[in-house]
Amino acid sequence: MLNRFLWKYKKYPITISLIVICVIVYLISFFLFGEEMDALEGLYFGGFNPIYMVITHEYYRFITANFIHFGFLHLAMNCYSLYGLGMFIEKSLGIQKYLILIAVSALSTTGLPYLFYMLTGQGANVVSGGISGVIFGLIGALGALALHYRYVYMDIFKQLAPNIVLMLVISFLVPSISLSGHLSGLIGGFVCTYLLLMFKHQKRLIH
Repeated sequence: MLNRFLWKYKKYPITISLIVICVIVYLISFFLFGEEMDALEGLYFGGFNPIYMVITHEYYRFITANFIHFGFLHLAMNCYSLYGLGMFIEKSLGIQKYLILIAVSALSTTGLPYLFYMLTGQGANVVSGGISGVIFGLIGALGALALHYRYVYMDIFKQLAPNIVLMLVISFLVPSISLSGHLSGLIGGFVCTYLLLMFKHQKRLIH
């Protein structure tokens, strides 16, 4: 079991590290609050709320909110999705580009809703957390790969499309799920990956 974990870590260090961080953070929250956290506990533990950040200037929440989970099922579903899709995207992009993608997706998940609140005042009562926005960023990255390398990734994207649509529908229908965070992660992941691929293409043309 340990050997398999170490093999996975050597092959997909970023994805495995993200899962380990999420699990460790959840274990800490479990000892502090029990199996599930409510909104106030989530806010105390590093969750994202735009009006709270405006008042306190605790901008570290742009990052920490991505790693907290409000219950075991929340954690398990996200880690399962991250495990499969994350390893595939990590292998496709390479460690350096994948790290950039993860960072941009994480910041987009919280940063874009924050900007939306500053512009419109909406979303003030939402406390959000979880790495699902980053997972949507990975979906956006797959979309960019499919657009850029049609003959390589388009079939994979088409196979995942029904699941992606279902996840978006659930985000619309379930009030407790942050639709703005999911859409923001999706946009951030797509734009980031598309620009990385375009930059790579331009470098090849120059050389």
